[in-house]
Amino acid sequence: MPTVAETLPGSVPVMVLGGATLFPRGYMPLFIFEPRYRAMLSHALERDRMFCIGHAQPGIDVEIAADPVYPITTLGLVRACVTHPDGTSHLMLSGVQRVEIIGWEQVAPFRIATIRPRPCRIGDPSSAASSALELVDLSTRLCVKGQHISEQLRSHLHCVKDPCAIADVVAQSFVSDPAERQALLELDDVGDRLARLVHHLSALLAGGSK
Repeated sequence: MPTVAETLPGSVPVMVLGGATLFPRGYMPLFIFEPRYRAMLSHALERDRMFCIGHAQPGIDVEIAADPVYPITTLGLVRACVTHPDGTSHLMLSGVQRVEIIGWEQVAPFRIATIRPRPCRIGDPSSAASSALELVDLSTRLCVKGQHISEQLRSHLHCVKDPCAIADVVAQSFVSDPAERQALLELDDVGDRLARLVHHLSALLAGGSK
């Protein structure tokens, strides 16, 4: 059986958005209305239904910058799409795999990036497993405290055993600050990501705001 990395396309469209980060196993609803992104969506749907959300780097003009987005991103799959009579579309993008943008094949009318997989690693499996359990507990305590997530998500977190999957789901669901989300996505070591999330959720429980 081919691995996920072996089945990924080598190049995909990129939708440039400010403050937007998608994690693997996360979901992002999108409304497509700009002509260039309508064309991008048609391009994706005619091929493998995949594109990346490019988190625009702050303080630059994304229209003229050579590299307007952070290179570490997530490849997304269009799970559902409804196109309206006026040409706009509502869709649900599902995070598939962390990838790195290593070049641009096209910049207009929409960007197409050359990508490569950016797999996670677990340096200390025992520590990662312990941090993942702590993170699930903190997530449950936040729900009890009033942080809204669905009961389905709560149940899902208690069933997941993969520390990387737990980190992705919690980051997508509980972290709202764009800079923090991007920083988490860029951490290759799952143990480091889990430790940062434990600190983040502990701060939320203590009255933090991010």
